[in-house]
Amino acid sequence: MRLSLMPLLPFTIVFILGILLEGWGVGAWFMVVPLIGAIVLWLFRQPYGVLMCCGLLSGFAVGFVSRPASFPMAFSDISKHYSAVALEVKSYEPTQIIIARIDSCEGVAVMPFMAKLTVPSSLPAVDECERLRFSSSLQPSVARLDLPDEIDYDEPLRRMGVVGQGFVRPDSLEVVGGEPGLINDIRRFRSDLILAIVRLPVSDPVREFLCATIAGDRSMLTADLRELFSSTGLSHILALSGLHTGILAWIISVALLPLYIAGLRWLRIMILLIVLWGFAVMTGLPPSVVRSVVMATVFLLAYSFQRTRTPFNSLCVAALVILVFSPRSIYTVSFQMSFLAVASILVFAEKFNPFPRRSRFLHGIAAYPAVTLAAMVGTAVVSAAYFNIVPLMFLPANIIGALLLPPVIICGIVMLVAGVFGLTLMPVAWLTDKMFGVITDTAEFLSGLSGAVVRDVYVGPSVIIVWFFALIPLGLWLYRRRMVYAVATALCFCFLAVTFVYAGPQDDSGVEAYIPRSLHHTSLIVREDRTMKVFTTLPPHRHSEIHDDYSRRYRKYMLKRNVDSLLIRTVSSSVAEVVDVAGKRFMLLCGNNSFTLGESVSRIHYLVVCAGFRGDIVKAVASMSPDSVLLSSDLNNRRHNRYMDELARAGIPVRSIKNSPFGL
Repeated sequence: MRLSLMPLLPFTIVFILGILLEGWGVGAWFMVVPLIGAIVLWLFRQPYGVLMCCGLLSGFAVGFVSRPASFPMAFSDISKHYSAVALEVKSYEPTQIIIARIDSCEGVAVMPFMAKLTVPSSLPAVDECERLRFSSSLQPSVARLDLPDEIDYDEPLRRMGVVGQGFVRPDSLEVVGGEPGLINDIRRFRSDLILAIVRLPVSDPVREFLCATIAGDRSMLTADLRELFSSTGLSHILALSGLHTGILAWIISVALLPLYIAGLRWLRIMILLIVLWGFAVMTGLPPSVVRSVVMATVFLLAYSFQRTRTPFNSLCVAALVILVFSPRSIYTVSFQMSFLAVASILVFAEKFNPFPRRSRFLHGIAAYPAVTLAAMVGTAVVSAAYFNIVPLMFLPANIIGALLLPPVIICGIVMLVAGVFGLTLMPVAWLTDKMFGVITDTAEFLSGLSGAVVRDVYVGPSVIIVWFFALIPLGLWLYRRRMVYAVATALCFCFLAVTFVYAGPQDDSGVEAYIPRSLHHTSLIVREDRTMKVFTTLPPHRHSEIHDDYSRRYRKYMLKRNVDSLLIRTVSSSVAEVVDVAGKRFMLLCGNNSFTLGESVSRIHYLVVCAGFRGDIVKAVASMSPDSVLLSSDLNNRRHNRYMDELARAGIPVRSIKNSPFGL
């Protein structure tokens, strides 16, 4: 694979580097260096070097210009009436999460900004590209991390420019109507498509699957199906990608075959491109779909003009198109996984295939495992870093999935087209159910095998960097077959193993204590060695809620410290319970009874006042004489402020956990 066949690759790399430098907070003054470099190289008549410097400057400039508008602090914590357009809607019964572009406040136009709105009801139902009116007390979207290495689920939204967040009462939300415009009409067509899929005479799992793979709506997928596909390396087929776009392109090409026969090739290509771009717009222009549609566009235009078609050049064009219009996409999982998978397939798939191209049948059969293996080489480490799971049975699962996914989607589209004419194709529905059943049955069988999946894998940034550096000599060896590259590959992977061991999770014999912020309960988290204990005010029947919540939010914290057990205990509201943490004693005051310390407890270091307490705070504190009082975040604001004032007047050390977490 010669560099001359992919001239856009170096420019794309430096363009991406420029965006990353801007995102990492590098000052604009640093760009003087490539600017001076471009001038010097121009004087020495080095146009290629000038182009690289310009690519770096262009990437930085695009990232700088696309910085999201800051949240207007004049709106913070004040209930106001807003008007906005719903850009994205996700339904989690009975809650709706809406990403909206707000452009009006109290009837006055404002600088548009994006906000995340939480509506605790499925009514009124909101669709994408609809105009909304609502009342809310918006706040700036900031990281609220209570533990080290806690997963911040709103960080990707902030990266994409969502600067505000707020809670919207259902009775204050009004859906005005759809926004005008062709693009908005195409986006709203997805709702009609989802309703048509829901009406198909297939089983519920197939409906959920078709909604995800045809309309790009994964909100209907059950947690069990997601987990099953994730444990067998099939989760990528649940997200729209080049595979789905390719299936759609094949269907349209077959339908337009009469135009090809009639010699109207240009018309056939134009219709195909219009349908593909309409599909990309309808699904919300996700990076994986835009990447595949741009590559298809470049390929078809090069074919029409009889120009050389280079897949790597098409991939670079797709990356540049996406990043010019949406440079923040580079931080999304979809962009990273999509481009890494395709780049890895282009580099390694042909070399992994043991049969030469002249053996067409054998080469075609071996292409399925070769492509799957190549994609896994490029994405496995990144996927493990994001999702902490490594499916070892990905190869057989993906071979079955690759064989059956196209006919399942084709049958779904055939049933949708037949439904337009009022036809119900029960045999096709039966066949679709059976084929999807083969996929799920295979996944269940493979995931049930011993050692089929490695869970709770912690992969740090250093491991990712070393992995991709190790792929460079591997690729050189596959293409040039020189011993020096084979030795370099072996050394790199040995260094990778050492890095994984030393940069991976370490046994930490220390003791830590944290009180995270929550509006609904107070919990004291104590980690001792590899055990994490939670002392909470929630009743026992709600322990599963906090277990699921903490296992998800603090997954990386637990993995990095080799925590293998999570124990939850409800603190009594009638009996004084003292939690000893490395010589520091905590007591959660969550009832109205008067507590007195027993003879065995000589001192309380921290008294945590929770929402269940409604007595005389000064009298209660005086009876226990703690070193410090912590006011929990689940206290309502009025009671919290009164307790704060009373304790301050009494000269008692007090600290609020409402705005900042507690850690020891």
